[in-house]
Order: sequence, then C-alpha cells, then structure tokens
Amino acid sequence: MIPTTSPADLPLLQQLRELEELLIMEGVKIPLTGRKIIAEEEILHHLEEIEKKIPETVLTAERILAKRDEIISQAQNFSQDIVQKAKQKAAEIADELRIVQQAEMEAQKIRENVQREVEALRQRTVDDLNRMRQQAEQEIYQLRHRAEADAQQTQTDADAYAYKVLGDMENQFLEMLRVVRNGRQHLQHQAPRHKH
Repeated sequence: MIPTTSPADLPLLQQLRELEELLIMEGVKIPLTGRKIIAEEEILHHLEEIEKKIPETVLTAERILAKRDEIISQAQNFSQDIVQKAKQKAAEIADELRIVQQAEMEAQKIRENVQREVEALRQRTVDDLNRMRQQAEQEIYQLRHRAEADAQQTQTDADAYAYKVLGDMENQFLEMLRVVRNGRQHLQHQAPRHKH
C-alpha cells in the first residue's frame, strides 16, 4: 500500500493515492474469487493523469537532486574550508607552541649560563680571597721574620757597639792605670833621694 501523505504532497502522489482508493474502496467484489470489478474509464483517467505528472515529477526530483548535490557540495566545501582553517589554526598554534618552547629553552639556557657564571664568579672570588689571605699571611710572616731579624741584628750591633765602647773604655782605663802606676813608681823612686 502506498503510504498516506499530507495535502502539501506533490500532485503525482495525490494521483497515486486516489488510484489506490479507487482500486480498494470503489471496486465491486466478485464472490468466491477475491477479485473486483472496477470502472475502466476511471482507472485510465487516473493513469493518464499520472503519466502526465511523471515528467514534471521527475524534473522536480532532478532539480531536488541537483539542489541536493549543490547543498552537499557546498557542505563539503564548507567542511573542507573548516578543516583547512582548523589545520591552519593548528599549524599556527603548533608554530606558536614551538616558539614558546624555543623561548623557554633559550630562557633555560640563559638561566643555566647565568648560574654557571655566578658560580664561576663566586669560585673565583673565593679563590682570590684565599690567595689574598695566603699572600697576606706570607707577607706578615716575612715582615715578622724581617722585623725579628732586624731586631736581632740591631741587638747584635748594639752588643758589638757596647762591647767596642767598653773595650775602648777598658783600654783608656788601662792606659790611665798605667800612667798612674808609672807616676807612683816614679814618685817612689824620687822619695829616697829627698830623704838624704
């Protein structure tokens, strides 16, 4: 059975429905045969109307199919355009992501370089301070050693000078003692003569 459609259906469908109703409802049943007697003129009339409607219906269907193909083509083009734009956007995002990742890598390299330079500077500073401390300690030791040596030399020179001065004084005293003794001896020799 042809399905019932709404009044807004195409005329061809309306003709087919009327033909169906004619065949089913208006025919006269022949007892014991399962057959019906139907007016031939009405059937021919409906068939002629249907035959007239078929080219128009086919043309309408072709237009609908063409429109459908156009809509499908437009939809495909639209979907392809969306896909292309999505791919382009994804590529742009990927490029931006690569740029961000590259920037992060460069920043990490800069941080690592700065850390290495700071550590190297700190180590150089510690080494310089240790070297300066050792140099200062060495200079202090040398100054102390020179001061002690100078003090020892000064003491030695002072002792030598004192020894020389005392020696000179001793010689002078011995000379004076010799003169005194000679004077006494001379006086002793002169004394007996004065007694006579």
